[in-house]
Amino acid sequence: MTVVTIESGFPDVRQISSFVFFHKTRYMIMVLSLLCMTVGQMNSLTFNFTVICMQDVVTDFHQNNRTDLHWMENPSQKSFIFSGVAIGAVIGLIPLVPMLDHIGLRITFTIFGLISAASSLLFPLAVSIDFYAVFIVRILQGIGTSILYTVVAYIPGIWAPKNEMGTFLAVLSCGFQLSNIICMPVSGILCESEYRWRPIYYIFGTLTVLVYVAFFIFYADAPKNHHHVSPKELSLICAEKKPKQGKESVPYRAICSDKCVLATWLAMCGRNVAFYVLILYGPTYLREVLHFDVKGTGWAAALPFVSCAIVKFASGQLTDRLTMFSEKTKFITCTLISMVGLAAGFVVMSLTSSRTIAQISYTFAVTLSGITIMGTIKCLQLRCQQHVHFATAVIAFMACVWQFVVPLGVGYLCPNNTPEEWSFLFFIVSGIVIVVNIPFPFLTTSQAADYTKHK
Repeated sequence: MTVVTIESGFPDVRQISSFVFFHKTRYMIMVLSLLCMTVGQMNSLTFNFTVICMQDVVTDFHQNNRTDLHWMENPSQKSFIFSGVAIGAVIGLIPLVPMLDHIGLRITFTIFGLISAASSLLFPLAVSIDFYAVFIVRILQGIGTSILYTVVAYIPGIWAPKNEMGTFLAVLSCGFQLSNIICMPVSGILCESEYRWRPIYYIFGTLTVLVYVAFFIFYADAPKNHHHVSPKELSLICAEKKPKQGKESVPYRAICSDKCVLATWLAMCGRNVAFYVLILYGPTYLREVLHFDVKGTGWAAALPFVSCAIVKFASGQLTDRLTMFSEKTKFITCTLISMVGLAAGFVVMSLTSSRTIAQISYTFAVTLSGITIMGTIKCLQLRCQQHVHFATAVIAFMACVWQFVVPLGVGYLCPNNTPEEWSFLFFIVSGIVIVVNIPFPFLTTSQAADYTKHK
């Protein structure tokens, strides 16, 4: 161990390891955080796919001479199971900001991750009990995901140098895509195997435990406290950043009355409506309307998220490298390209009767949905600075609301899964996406708000 003196307002003395990952420890943090994001999101997604291959549960139910409907056959109960994640996410958000302020991200993220792992491991048991057990486990899955949006904005602000913020943001938010890329094909393969759907939950749950334990061991709440961060890397990360002035109270009222923040929240509402239609009901649409088989549904649902991750990573690199454009120009461009692409994809899906065109439009919409975060979250990072965790917690809360409302809306508008019902739904979604994004380019700014300045 080596004792090092650090200047410029950062720690006076700290110990570092002889191995500093070639001055790239921040990338190890980024990758490990990405893995946590991915497995946490996967646990909440698995049911969205396995619901199409759980008929053995219904068969076993009726073989026991039950004449009533199983919850899998009851559209209302099934919608509540889909919405359970949203309810859990709202519950998880209640203590989230105070926990981050008092015990830091390392412990908080680990707690939420282990809850997510437990929910996945317990899901098969819950299915064998009854509807209420499944609903409770889905709530636990939602609690596990409630922290993810906040992590996407929080970690880059701590660990990324200023000229790598876009890359960190893009990579971490790829967890939302990677979860689909892994979950859907693996679920499709196992669903059609002799092992069926139950091992999916055990595999993902076990993987979640391992990843979050690794995160707890390796992560530090500040680069200055990490033994593998060299003086060279620390100075790079901390360049052009204000030293933290102890604990600050969050200016809740000022943030909630900030026109820039309000316009960003509204834009994210449109994105989340479209995103949850795609992510919750993509497999159902592909299976019931476009008539893919189970394994084909897995791959068809996953491949658009591959292109989404690629486009998102490329956009992160571009926003860091295109220094000739202002930050506002870059985040408005990312947001508008994403929203226009989403709306266009939904419009085409609502108008076409061609399976090929519908699949291309679905892929196009999913691909462009990802770069919204490159605009909206970047805007909040610049505007809210050290208080961005509250601004993103509100986005997560609103996402939970839509995650609850979307299944109810889809259940009402598409009870029979006919192409006509889905076309009407897609047309409504495209209209919502366009309308709520109108204020964003006019009200947003890249300037830090007054409430971020130390007094």
